[in-house]
Amino acid sequence: MRFTPTDEQLELGQTAKRLLAAHARRNALPPPWGAIPQTLSRELWASLADLGLLGLGVPEELGGSGGGVADLCVLAERMGSALPTLPFAATATVAAVLVEHADSPGARAALADVMGGSAVAVPAWETFPADMVPGRRAGSLTLNGAAADGVLAAVPFGLDAELLLVFADEGDAPARAAFVELAEPATARTSVESLDVTEPMASLRLTGAPAVPLGPLGAHTVARLLTVLAAELIGTGRRALEGAVEYAGQRRQFGRPIGSFQAIKHVLADRAVQLDAAWMLVQGAAQAVDSERADAEVAARTALAAAADAVESVTADALQTHGGIGFTWEHPSHVLLRRARARRSLLGPSAHRLDVLADRLLGSA
Repeated sequence: MRFTPTDEQLELGQTAKRLLAAHARRNALPPPWGAIPQTLSRELWASLADLGLLGLGVPEELGGSGGGVADLCVLAERMGSALPTLPFAATATVAAVLVEHADSPGARAALADVMGGSAVAVPAWETFPADMVPGRRAGSLTLNGAAADGVLAAVPFGLDAELLLVFADEGDAPARAAFVELAEPATARTSVESLDVTEPMASLRLTGAPAVPLGPLGAHTVARLLTVLAAELIGTGRRALEGAVEYAGQRRQFGRPIGSFQAIKHVLADRAVQLDAAWMLVQGAAQAVDSERADAEVAARTALAAAADAVESVTADALQTHGGIGFTWEHPSHVLLRRARARRSLLGPSAHRLDVLADRLLGSA
């Protein structure tokens, strides 16, 4: 199995790094206290669309930039490191579902708008099946023909969203996937507090919002979105680890860098190994999805379980390595830890993820 990035992937990573670095110079991380963004960065979003990066992983015949999940993970990893106020993984999730249903003219039109940056599309995670999002709020949204009604408690970038991917209840039938158009007066929005300061949330009240019912999500679509989430987490972990290693080499106690003490260097070395192992699993999952292997979903869930555990440990230990300064608002350590903890809240604890993975493994035995 090849894990060495291709020349195209290296160039993609460098392009994304330069773009995100330019954005970061104008937008501090963390944002100033009392001025936390409640909406996405439109300038950066437009730049991603102009470069065709919002269509990465979408087949060229559908108007996308081509490439596979492995390429998408390169960009997701960069996004997870920079943590701009953008719904990158959320939009990649919606795009994957739109690609799966591209035989529908409505889905193809929506996909074109999403890739062009003219429509912000996000998932309502709280409505997703419990094996993906354990905190699913059953009954929060109902589907009545071509209309959706209900209240969603926390939608990422809900103040910006124009298209929503949901799983809505429809009578006694299992929850059904659907796309919902968010427009006035059918949609009422209220900003709500978010643990992750780079992912603003909003509560949405839908009253007869136009909806397009879809079929069930395929296993490879599920694997795709889980793999991208895992790759994004790896980027967050890498930034936390690099910052901790740099600080440990500069901060001195008793005439020596603190990184020379076993209590610091052994922890950081362990976290580096854990993070690298998780990244290899993410790369393996991406290749499984791109090859349409039967074990793609198992590989994706394995990668996400490893990435989530690694990043939660890395961000916590990185903050501790920085000592008192790591707990101040002005330092980015808490922002990285908040992202890891917010993803745990979304995806469930380690035990839940492993239980679902075990069910998949035993079911395929």
